Amino acid sequence: MHTARPSRFLHRSLLLASALSVAALLTGCSGNLPGNFGVAQPVTAVKLHGTVFGGQQPVVGAAVQLYGISTATGTSSPLITTPPLSGAGGSFNISGLYSCTGISDVYIVATGGSAGYGTNNSITLVAALGQCSSLNSGTDIQMNELTTVAAAYALAPFATSYTSVASSNATALDTAFQNANMLVSYSSGVAGALVNTGVTVPVAELNTLGNIIAACVNTAGSSSAQCQQLFSATSATETFGAALAMAKAPGASATTALYTLTSTTAPFQPSMNLSAAPNDFSVAVTYAGTGSTLSTPFGIAIDATGNAWVTNETGTTVTEFSPTGLVKATPTAANLVGAQGIAVSSTGNVWVANTAGNSLVNFAVSSGSVTGSTSYTNNGIAAPNALAFDASGNVFVTNVNGNSVSAFSSAGSPLSFSPITNAALSSPRGIACGGSSADPYVTTASGAVLHFSDTSGALVATLTDNTLQGPVAVTYDLQASHLFVTGFTTGSSITGVISEFSSADAALAGSPVATGLANPAGVAADGTSAWVVNNATGGGLYQIAYGASVPTGPTAGFGSLNGPVGVAIDPSGSVWTTNSTGNTVSVFIGLAKPVATPLAVNQK
Repeated sequence: MHTARPSRFLHRSLLLASALSVAALLTGCSGNLPGNFGVAQPVTAVKLHGTVFGGQQPVVGAAVQLYGISTATGTSSPLITTPPLSGAGGSFNISGLYSCTGISDVYIVATGGSAGYGTNNSITLVAALGQCSSLNSGTDIQMNELTTVAAAYALAPFATSYTSVASSNATALDTAFQNANMLVSYSSGVAGALVNTGVTVPVAELNTLGNIIAACVNTAGSSSAQCQQLFSATSATETFGAALAMAKAPGASATTALYTLTSTTAPFQPSMNLSAAPNDFSVAVTYAGTGSTLSTPFGIAIDATGNAWVTNETGTTVTEFSPTGLVKATPTAANLVGAQGIAVSSTGNVWVANTAGNSLVNFAVSSGSVTGSTSYTNNGIAAPNALAFDASGNVFVTNVNGNSVSAFSSAGSPLSFSPITNAALSSPRGIACGGSSADPYVTTASGAVLHFSDTSGALVATLTDNTLQGPVAVTYDLQASHLFVTGFTTGSSITGVISEFSSADAALAGSPVATGLANPAGVAADGTSAWVVNNATGGGLYQIAYGASVPTGPTAGFGSLNGPVGVAIDPSGSVWTTNSTGNTVSVFIGLAKPVATPLAVNQK
C-alpha cells in the first residue's frame, strides 16, 4: 500500500526532464477553435501541465483533451485539435494557441493509455478545472480516479458523458465546478485538500469510490474481471461513465455492491472498511460554520447565486453560506430569537419568521451584502413559523399562535385583507405559494391543507386525501404543477407520509405515499422528485419520485443526519439539509435536478 501523494511527487520530480522533452514532441493546437466555437478569434497562449495517474501508477500514452463549455449555447466541445499524449511518468503539457473567448468553465479528460498493465481503452479520467480565464502557465493538474469521482458527482445533473456537459445557467455550472474541487483538488489529486474552515469532506468515502474506479484502471482493460464487474453494474464502457452512473444512482443496489472492488490495501487511503454493501454512495459535505455560527439550524433558503441562508432557532443570527461552506455573513436584527422560517424574495432580500420574537424580519441585501433590516410586529404576527412569496412579491406568513396568515407587500405594508382567518385555520405551520395564481397553500393541525386567494384572502379550496393528519411542511413544484405535504397517517398505526395534490387541488392516485419516516419534516421538489428529511437522530434524506408508491433509493434514506429539519435544492442540483441536533448543514452534492433560485422567481 502506498500513501496518496508523496510517492507521486517524488516520481514526478525524477522523471520531469524526460517528460517535458517527450511532451514537447506530442503537443499541438490550432489557432482557430474547433467544433461549435466557430471561426478564428483573437487567441491567447495558454500553457497547462500535469500528470495522469491510475491509483499510484502513471498512465502513459493517454490522449489529453481540454473541453470548454460555451457561454452562448451552454454545451461542451473539445478545444484542442491534436490532443497531446501523456509521456513518461504520466506527464503532459498543453502549450499552444486557443481562445477562452465565449467559453466559461473547462474540464480536462485523459482517455486510453497504460497504467503498467498494457493499453487500457476503458480508461477515462477527468478533472473539473473551472473558469477558462483562470488557466495559466502555473496551472498544475493531477488527474486520477479521485478527480474523476469528484467531477462525476458534481457534474452529474449536467453531464450525460465525458464529452457532453451542458447547462444554460452559468452560475449553476460555476457552483458545480467549485463543488468538484471542494471534494478533490485538481492541483493535488487529494480528497478534502482545499476546504473552507468548518467544512468536512467525506474523505474515506471518496477514496473508496476512487478505489472502485482504480480497480478497472489498473488492468489491461475491458476484458478484466474488475472492469467487467464495474461496467456490468453501471452499464458503462469507460471509467468516467461508470463514476457518472454511480453518482446518478448512489442508492441503487448495483452501485453499492461495487464495494467489493475496494479494500484496505487499495491505492487511496484511508478508505471505508466495508464488510458489506453500504447504505448508499451519496456524497454529502458537512458545514459546521465557525465558532458558534450555527445554533439549532432550522429553516433554509437558497438565493440566486447559490448561497444558502439558514435560521438558528436557539441563536440570534442568520447564517449565510457560500456554496462551498464559507460563512459569508451572520446578520442579526432587533429581538431576533427563535427564528424558524426563511425565504428569499425575487429581488434578493431575505425574510425571516422570527418565531419566539413575534416578528417578521426583512434583511435588505445589495450585491450579496446585508445593508439593513426592518422588523414587523403588526398585522397579526404571533409566533410566525413559515413564509412564502406570491407572483407579485407579496409575502404570506403563518402565525401558529394567531391561527392566521399575515400578508405584506414587498415594501412591508399589510395587505387590505390581512390577517387571513378561517375556522379551519388552526395552528398553521407550513406554507407555499403556487399554481397559476401563485396562491398560498397552508397546512393546519386539522389535517387539511387550505388554499387561499392571494388577492382577497378568501378560501378557495380545502385539500385532503382523507388520511393525512398533522401536516408539517409543504412545497409547490411549479415544474410539475404538484403540491407535496409531509405529515402522518391517521388510525391505530401512525406512520410518516407525503401527500400529493394536483394543480386542481385534488389528491393524486396513490396519495399518501408511505415513506417509512418516523418524523417527516421539511420537503423540497425538483420537477421529478420530492425530497424529505426524517427529523430523527441518524435520520436520512428521502427521495420520492413522482408517481412512486414508495421512496426511491435506500429504505433508510440517503446519508445519516442528526435531527434534520429544513431541506432545499440549489441551482447545481445539490440538496441542503439543516441538522438541528448536530448544529450542522449537510450538502448532498449533485443528488437532485437543478432548480431556479430563489424560489420566489418561479412565481413570475
